[in-house]
Amino acid sequence: MRFISKAILNFLSKVGVNSDQRIQMVPKSASGIRPGSIVFFKYQESSVVLLVVSPVVKDAKTGNRLFTGFKVPLGEDYTPESLTNLYKNKELPTDNYRTYILSKIKGPVRRIK
Repeated sequence: MRFISKAILNFLSKVGVNSDQRIQMVPKSASGIRPGSIVFFKYQESSVVLLVVSPVVKDAKTGNRLFTGFKVPLGEDYTPESLTNLYKNKELPTDNYRTYILSKIKGPVRRIK
């Protein structure tokens, strides 16, 4: 898993996702970034692990393609399964919701399978 930040690698190792077979690069579009997906990417200068909660949409005012998700704190004890359960039960803490502009993502978006 080249070109992945140390913080992301530590998170992936902690949650048991340390195999390239469980990581997939996806397009920066609605087909790759769907609600319920756990993705990670570099945004501006920081690495982000995100549970996507709304799809990629085009904002009418700016023309930017946006999506919203729950920014996973890398130091917390979340696993992909626990995040999926929280998402399905609508129990994610709202203070970590963020909106991202696709054009500001540096490099690829990767999804945890």
